[in-house]
Amino acid sequence: MKVTVVMAERCSATSVSAALEFLECANVLQRFLTGDPAATPFEVHSASLDGAPVECTGGLRLTPQRALSEVPHSDLVIVPGFMFNILGVLPALEPLSAWLRERHAQGSYIASMCTGTFVTAQAGLLDGRRATTHWIFSEQFARRFPRVLLQAERSVTDDGQLLCSAGSTTGSDLLLHIIRRFASPQLAIECSKKLLVDSAERLQTPYMSASFNKAHQDAEVLKVQIWLEKHSAERIGLDEVATRFALSPRNLIRRFKDATGQTPVQYLQNLRLERAKYLLEASQENFERITQQVGYEDGSSFRRLFKERVGLSPGAYRRRFNRPT
Repeated sequence: MKVTVVMAERCSATSVSAALEFLECANVLQRFLTGDPAATPFEVHSASLDGAPVECTGGLRLTPQRALSEVPHSDLVIVPGFMFNILGVLPALEPLSAWLRERHAQGSYIASMCTGTFVTAQAGLLDGRRATTHWIFSEQFARRFPRVLLQAERSVTDDGQLLCSAGSTTGSDLLLHIIRRFASPQLAIECSKKLLVDSAERLQTPYMSASFNKAHQDAEVLKVQIWLEKHSAERIGLDEVATRFALSPRNLIRRFKDATGQTPVQYLQNLRLERAKYLLEASQENFERITQQVGYEDGSSFRRLFKERVGLSPGAYRRRFNRPT
């Protein structure tokens, strides 16, 4: 399989090097497993827009083998991630998006890592297709590309010719998926073992933080948000909040959702969930006590809500993220 790994200004050096090294690992292991010195499932080349070196996030310079215009047919193109630079650099990446459209039309698979999904979506290739990206940028992605079937909780999506991964380390999930799909499951398992990378699919959900948008123009809703944050550990009823701010419950719900993207109840739930996550990370309090501290009385219902929203039970979340003192 002929593979082109794209390099671009301000891209993530980690995603580029991971792609090159994972596929080289697959080649080395394939030769070892088969005893055939010529066994090479992936023929990998690198390219930048003009063939010149690129400066990555953090200042590392990478030198490609050729310009995109010099790339022969590629069975697979890997688009790197761009860390937190993506919204700023996306307009300058329109030539890359145009090149991806051409390659896709010629039958190439396109695999986008992390925020590289924005570049592929800018090409129009993901309209009506399943995709994922880093959860921090999922709201901006959904607003910018409403026709894409965004699955922000997923670490990897595979919709035929178009593959995507979420955050930085989930690039390894995508690369193992590529090895599994285009070489063999056994080779993917061997790469997983040798590289000490878990081959099981995971979700982004445990890593996500709720959004508490205050960058809006509704001053009254902002007052409600601040009040909810100060009193989230108390018993709060919607009618009480509406009365306090001289709004009808229906008007409060409408204005609050227009301004923040959430209903007041959802906002309050998210405040409590984020507080519970912090306490699980930073303390040894049992979950029943944490339930009371964040404003819930029924530990069982809050436990169910926690697992549904976070994707892990409270105990599993603590084991993964608790910081020993």
